[in-house]
Amino acid sequence: MQDFFNRCVLAAVSIVENGGEISRAEEAVVRACKSRGAKEVNVFIIPSALFACAVFGEERLTAFKRIYKTQLNLAGLEYSSALARSLCNGKSAGEISSPYPAPLRLLSAAAATGAFCLFFGGNVYEAAFSALIGAVVTFLPFERLPLNLFSVTLLQSLFCGVLAFIPLLFGVQCSPDRIMTGTIMLFIPGMSVGIAMKDMLSGDIIAGILELTEALAAALAIVLGFAGALVAFKAAGYG
Repeated sequence: MQDFFNRCVLAAVSIVENGGEISRAEEAVVRACKSRGAKEVNVFIIPSALFACAVFGEERLTAFKRIYKTQLNLAGLEYSSALARSLCNGKSAGEISSPYPAPLRLLSAAAATGAFCLFFGGNVYEAAFSALIGAVVTFLPFERLPLNLFSVTLLQSLFCGVLAFIPLLFGVQCSPDRIMTGTIMLFIPGMSVGIAMKDMLSGDIIAGILELTEALAAALAIVLGFAGALVAFKAAGYG
């Protein structure tokens, strides 16, 4: 039973780490444990930690897990939810791992940044540069750096801002502002804000406030990164 309980906890942790709602993760543990006859299940999750306790017969099991939230991953979230459902149904569950294929990630990032650049008034050349930058920043393993979310987002934004001025350095007439408008959309934490509001409306006020604060910190990092590139290059006479 200890192994089953540990799997329930890991499934909940994976849901949060992949960008799922706190309420969904808590419900996953409760339902899975109840399906195995637990008399009492108590779960408390915030974006950085999980506390769980379940009573199976005369045995009381507890767990504490530190959550290191990385990034929004809908494929990983779907797999984690499927894992939680399989635990409820009594099926076996494997290791929690379901990344997107690298070519699909690069193609999606390029298509999204290029399309947003066109949407906000960029021309075909600016959209092509924006798509290339989106693919490059997605390819580079920024998330593997031993830094917190704010620092990683700041570095990614600064990197994209610098790359947006590269065409001007080679004499290509285009607007770095419109190129950055496309690439910035990769980092906007819109879904994180939506999830935070949903958690608060579901009654998880503390978790929602923490998630919203995290999203605002990410937004501040985006602003500082792109603004730093703009100020530096315009001070050098570009743009």
